[in-house]
Amino acid sequence: MIRKISVHDLLPGMYVVDLHKRWLEHNVWRQRFAVRDEAHVKTLVAEGITEVSIDTARGIDLPPSPIARINEVERKFLSLTERIKAEPRQVSLGEERRRAGRLLNEASGVVSDLMLAAQAGREVDAARLEPVVGKMIESVARNPDALVPLARLKRLDAYATEHAVATASLIIALGHQQGLAQPELEKLALGTMVKDIGHAAIDARLMTKPGMLSQAEYSVVQGHVEEGLAVLEATSRLSATSVMVVLEHHERYNGCGYPYRMAGDEISQAGRMAAIVDSYDAMTSDRPYRPAISPSHALRQLFDQGGTQFDPALVAAFVRTVGVYPVGTLVLLESGHLAVVDEVHHDKPLSPVVRVIYHTGRRQYVAPVEVDLSRKVGNHYGQIVRAETYERWGLSPVRWQPV
Repeated sequence: MIRKISVHDLLPGMYVVDLHKRWLEHNVWRQRFAVRDEAHVKTLVAEGITEVSIDTARGIDLPPSPIARINEVERKFLSLTERIKAEPRQVSLGEERRRAGRLLNEASGVVSDLMLAAQAGREVDAARLEPVVGKMIESVARNPDALVPLARLKRLDAYATEHAVATASLIIALGHQQGLAQPELEKLALGTMVKDIGHAAIDARLMTKPGMLSQAEYSVVQGHVEEGLAVLEATSRLSATSVMVVLEHHERYNGCGYPYRMAGDEISQAGRMAAIVDSYDAMTSDRPYRPAISPSHALRQLFDQGGTQFDPALVAAFVRTVGVYPVGTLVLLESGHLAVVDEVHHDKPLSPVVRVIYHTGRRQYVAPVEVDLSRKVGNHYGQIVRAETYERWGLSPVRWQPV
């Protein structure tokens, strides 16, 4: 359990996960660590740290009092009651998709304004994102299969802003699957929206270069992490969770990432989640130096790299979140037909509901038919053979997205 306490209550053996102070206001570079001794506590006090959050699952806890136990039970009861009352009603995919389209345009507009402000050296007011982030969280709660697949569709000339919005959609969905509370989802999403603001300080030709980057060029690109944090710290008040997303979304589980080559649990949960959604969205998007791969192929790569590049438990949770064949994926069936995934059965991830649209043997469209692959009767098309790409068959991914 995560517990916030005064720094004066900190004891050797406790495990700190949050210093509740902005990154540039102290010299403690690690945000997560075990408290060694009383001298370690005095160092934190000297750095101006007034309160910290500890993880009681990884270290010792404060000795509980009877009143504390009563208060904890009461808080849990009230939290559950409030969550039930606040739970948005579930709506159809078509209804939520129409809302999601407008919401994505709104979010992209705000992110674009912030990136232009960073390029011009003006104030980057990250707080402008808070209302749209709240709407995105509500959208995912109403129907998680609407916003995320739609956000995956991008224009190459607007990749930066649309990638920011897409990764925020993904981290909200992953956090929702993990049972995180709305305040934490808001911090994750806001950090994900602004994590690449440092690109404004990098020559645009490097960001869109079609070939391989030289070592010197790659070092310049890597600098966008700390550059972005410097811009944001100078003009915005970001939570520690948002800062971790900005700083750590390129760190890797095996310590081979950047900028600090952190590894394993040295990387915050926020950073490990951001690394997964950032990599997945990049892989499933067209880039100047390579075409997009299908969502299922991207998930397979993430799964194969679980334990090396990425946190394996979070990768497994992410696969459950989006499905082995995410909504909107083009798949080849045993009958030779192409179909679009319309709905995911989370208890039967290999057998989604699909819409058959094309015959590969005859290379022609067929009258669309909806088929639930999980049913034993009524399916004359067989199961999924593999995922396909729309580009290979000359089909429009926008036209055939679920409605």
